Amino acid sequence: MARNDDLNLNRNGEEAQAKSAGGKGKLLLWVVLAVLLLGGGAGGAWFFLAGGEDPAAAETAAEAEPEEEEEREALYLDLGRFLVNFDYKGGIRYVQTEMELMAYSQDAIDRAERNRPAVRNEVIMLLSGQDFDALRTVEGKEQLRSDALAAVNKALGASGKDAVQEVYFTAFVLQ
Repeated sequence: MARNDDLNLNRNGEEAQAKSAGGKGKLLLWVVLAVLLLGGGAGGAWFFLAGGEDPAAAETAAEAEPEEEEEREALYLDLGRFLVNFDYKGGIRYVQTEMELMAYSQDAIDRAERNRPAVRNEVIMLLSGQDFDALRTVEGKEQLRSDALAAVNKALGASGKDAVQEVYFTAFVLQ
């Protein structure tokens, strides 16, 4: 007959229970890991999509920053077309340009509008004294723009924040 040692009934039963418990433990571990990963992914997505910033903290940070100057709106005045001839190496050359003035002060724009004839005269005199070769370069045009700004503010008797801030060429033709 068979001996009790050969049958190992008790041991096989214990091993089967141990294997069954180990399988359940591993399954439980995998489920917990999956839940943690899904929860972490959902939390991360919410953090990035929701802005990740506490509104109270944002207000505190905004108050701590120094206030910038309020943005000023640029105002423009079209001076129209200028056509000026000048002598170049024994020949007649022309410059045709259109200009606009830019200021942040309505007073500066109003003053330029009231004094348009004086402003146009200053610009025409400036254009007629230019060197053709210089105006063919970008640097020459930038210098002319700077000189035109000074001439306009001279004609207006303006300086500082009440002055015209920029002069822009909206068309520029040399012939």
